[in-house]
Amino acid sequence: MQKTVLMFLLALAPALLTMPALAADGFKDATILVIRHAEKPPTKAEGPGLTPAGEARARNYAAYFSHFMLDGAALHIDTLIATADSKGSQRPRLTVTPFSQASGLAVQQPFADDDVKQLADWLGTGAPHRTILIAWHHGMIPALLTALGADANTLVPGGKWPPDTYDWVIALRYGDGGKLVSSQRMVEPATLAAN
Repeated sequence: MQKTVLMFLLALAPALLTMPALAADGFKDATILVIRHAEKPPTKAEGPGLTPAGEARARNYAAYFSHFMLDGAALHIDTLIATADSKGSQRPRLTVTPFSQASGLAVQQPFADDDVKQLADWLGTGAPHRTILIAWHHGMIPALLTALGADANTLVPGGKWPPDTYDWVIALRYGDGGKLVSSQRMVEPATLAAN
């Protein structure tokens, strides 16, 4: 009997390790918006910042996210998160800095790019009823969406964020039990990347 139970648990272990984030208080009645950082230079040699188009998008985010609407209702973002700066990129922080300055919200950068599971766990321990804006690197956004309980393959084609796409907003809504109840991908207005 013990051997059967042990074999069952061992067989179940891989599935348990890949399960999306479980409901936690920090997800109760929460909305999470996930964006990719703004436009980057074509080569790493050009530095960790944004291109002029990316700087324009970042500036325009100040007004865009101050008046953000989801399903016809205005959202008030109260938590702002970006990937921790690295030697190669400060782009997520730079992307949301103008909104941070306009809103008075501090940009929190508690985790590196590949620490998406830790970010999801951390969010789950936070206060409920929040609206959170996250700016991240496109290569890890599918894993972040999965860690947040969403189906990355549905939200980003083939589970991969296209390398030249900067204008998507992924919106995740959680119910009063902390479980994901809706998810959608929206396209930002084209004017956001204009000077």
